Amino acid sequence: MGGRGLGPGGECRCPNCGYTMPHQRGVPCYEQTCPKCGSKMTRP
Repeated sequence: MGGRGLGPGGECRCPNCGYTMPHQRGVPCYEQTCPKCGSKMTRP
């Protein structure tokens, strides 16, 4: 199933601690883990 296609820009956000990081093109946020707490990142 495909992603939401929000484009290459923007940021990924941790729903647990609120940490944000730049979105990497070609890598969905949900495949990244938060470097602070280890939760899966989301796309706001």
